[in-house]
Amino acid sequence: MNTVVVEPLKHSGLGIAATIIAVVAGLALLGVFGYAGYLGMNAPGGELSETDPRAMMIGVGMLAAMALLVLGAILGVLGLFAGTRKRLFAWLGLVLNLLPLLGGIALVILGLAMAA
Repeated sequence: MNTVVVEPLKHSGLGIAATIIAVVAGLALLGVFGYAGYLGMNAPGGELSETDPRAMMIGVGMLAAMALLVLGAILGVLGLFAGTRKRLFAWLGLVLNLLPLLGGIALVILGLAMAA
């Protein structure tokens, strides 16, 4: 009689990486927004100059966090198609990367609409 041993599926490494990137990028966005709020509260008139190096660093921080979110979303999608693996972390990473990314895009669109 032949017996077949079935091992439990392992979690997708790409999905775990996507979830970790989502947490790191989310904390980075929170830090950037917190720093921007702190500078805005302490700036004369409540606004920073566009040429202020601190304002430029806030923009660079936002772009870096958004780039991390895009990378995490790509890893999440790849984790969904990674053979016979559990897909929990891939779905979690994909959702946690797309929500702030889409929210950031919506804020940019809203800001452009208000400026026009």
